[in-house]
Order: sequence, then structure tokens, then C-alpha cells
Amino acid sequence: MSSDRRPIYYFARMIPWYRIPVLEELNERFDGRLVVCAGDPPGASSLRNLVRGDAPGYKQVFLRNHWFFGERIHAQPFRGVFAQHGAPAAILAEESPRSVTLPFLLRYTRSLGAGRVLWGHFSSNRRAFDPRRHFLDKYRLALAKDAEGCTCYTEGIANLLRPFVPERNLFVARNTMDLGPMFAQRKELAAEGKAVVRGRLAIPPDGPVLVYIGRLIREKGTDMLLETWARLTKETSASLLIIGDGPERAAMEAAVSARSLQGVRFLGSLLREEASPYLYASDMMLMPGYLGLAVNHAFAFGLPVVSFRHPVGGVQFHSPEVEYVRSGKTGLLCSGNSPEALAEGVREVLADRERYSTNALAYAQEHLTLDRMVDGLEAAIRHVI
Repeated sequence: MSSDRRPIYYFARMIPWYRIPVLEELNERFDGRLVVCAGDPPGASSLRNLVRGDAPGYKQVFLRNHWFFGERIHAQPFRGVFAQHGAPAAILAEESPRSVTLPFLLRYTRSLGAGRVLWGHFSSNRRAFDPRRHFLDKYRLALAKDAEGCTCYTEGIANLLRPFVPERNLFVARNTMDLGPMFAQRKELAAEGKAVVRGRLAIPPDGPVLVYIGRLIREKGTDMLLETWARLTKETSASLLIIGDGPERAAMEAAVSARSLQGVRFLGSLLREEASPYLYASDMMLMPGYLGLAVNHAFAFGLPVVSFRHPVGGVQFHSPEVEYVRSGKTGLLCSGNSPEALAEGVREVLADRERYSTNALAYAQEHLTLDRMVDGLEAAIRHVI
């Protein structure tokens, strides 16, 4: 263990609830040296639902965020942190092209002789990664090449950077949340049995149960979700549980009423513990729009995920977590973009649900643990120190 006692800073726009356990574990591995520097999301943003007032087990510094053009441009004054806590051994910084102060942060940190790690997507889910043609990708790559370490969400993201960034500077921390409590909840619910859990949740005991979890925004394919459901309910009595809230909820509820769609329940935003029984009671997760950490949430309860290979709703690509959906094993990524194609994928997975469920849970238990993620972050930080 190094005798260096200088702090390690993490700079981010905001800290969503699912990042807190990751940062707490990282703080423990560095003997309490982590200082988390972040601010609030924009006032009217649905991202506010991701930020909670939990008291974390690490030092934190509030930074005032400045947002422009909604959420498109971000600036965050940072010099006060260094004056308050001193020069760091290293910084870990959220990799975001929205943050116009990020390059200044990296430059200033270099002047102090500290190591620098970027952590994030390194790509957009709105277009293919092409740093030779798109200026934002060129900008992101320039920052990645300048830093001494890049921690990627998935191996696929690391592969995007490999032609440009030295291998020694590349690290992978599979993006996840702390699934340990979810694994434990699943065991407790399994002791009750699915029929009992469905009964106390007023879910019909027979027939398939599908669940959607995420923000109710167009980019998540909310229209396609209901179009697909309209086709599935013509064939069998089934239930669709919609967990989440957002600007599209009112329109979705109106569409369900106008079309007399049966079996749809809007549950609103639920805390993780509140959502767990509904996930356990379900057979699969249906997500027509872009995939993200909902994949991890589903797999923790043995739910395979069905989506499109290329999502609907105005976003061309999924977030990196789509790599966890091994089509034909842990879920299914359907070709095309029609409701019937998605409905056919649902039928295929339901016909072999036990195998898909076993594979999804096993993948989460082996690859998506908190320790595995923090291993990647720790290795990158120790490398730059």
C-alpha cells in the first residue's frame, strides 16, 4: 500500500443514487481519501429523480452547476476544491462532452503533477463513434488521449478507444449498481414463491407478466411499448407493469384508456426495495427504446430483456449496457423496428423463459457485481498515481 495520503478527487455533474455504493467501496479501498465533488441536476430535469439525499460514507464537496440550453451545456467551477482539500494524488473525472470546464480541470490537475482518469461512455448513443468525421467524437478522443487513464463502461467501449489510446491506459469497469441487495431480496422472495408474491401484489397468477422500468420519455420507446402490447394481448391474458414516471405518462395512460388495452398497470417511480417484488413476479423485461442500467436491474431478478437491436424513439444506439444482453442467451435483440417484430421476440423468450432466466441471473452474478466494477476503477487510479 502506498504511503501517499493525498486526496483522490472524483468530479461529476451529479451523483445518482446508484453511484453511492460504488464510491463508498472505492473510498474504502483508498483508506478514506476519496473526495466526491458534484452538484445538482437542472431544476426541471427528470434526472432529479436519480439524485437522493442519502448520507454517503465519503467526503463530499458541493459544486455549483451552471446549465445552458437545458441540459446540453454544463460548467462547474472547481478551483475551490483544491484550495480546500489540497493537491490530489489523482483525479477521477466524469467523461462528458457537455462539460465545458472538463478540459480546464484536466489541464489544471496536470499542472499539480496529479494523475488523471476519465470514466464514462466515450461515445454517443445518437450516432456511431467516428472521431475522424464528427467534432464531438474528435474532442472526446483528444481528452482521452491526454489523460493517463481511461476507465470504460464495457469492453466494447474500450475496443472503440484501442486504435487511438495506449493499451496500458485502458481499463474496464463494467457499469453496474450494487446488485448485492437485489440478489438477497430475490432469495427472500423466492422463499415465498412467485404465486404468493403475485397474489399479494394483485397480479393474476396465470399468464405472462412483462415489466418496463425506466423514465417515461419518447427516447425509451413508450409509443412502441404500447403498440407491441396491443398485439400481445390479442393472443393471451397477460400483465404489463410499468415502473417509472416522466413526461409521457399522461399520454400513455390516455392511450391505454382510449384503446381499452387490458392488463396495464402504471406503478410510478418506486424505490429499489419497492420495485423488487414486481420484478420477481415478472417473466421478462420489455424495453423498446434504448437500454441502460435497467438491464442490470432485470438480470438481478433473473429477467431476460427483450429490445430492438437498434432502439426506437429517436436514439440510434443503446447505452453500453446493451452488451450484457447476449441475444439468444440472456435476452433477445430483435431486428427491424416494428411492433410485430418485438412481439415475436417476446413470444420466443416466453416459450423458453426458464433457460433465459437462468442465464440472465448467472451473468449478473458473475460479471455485474460491485466488486468487479470497483476493481477496474481502482486499477486505473493506481496506474496513474
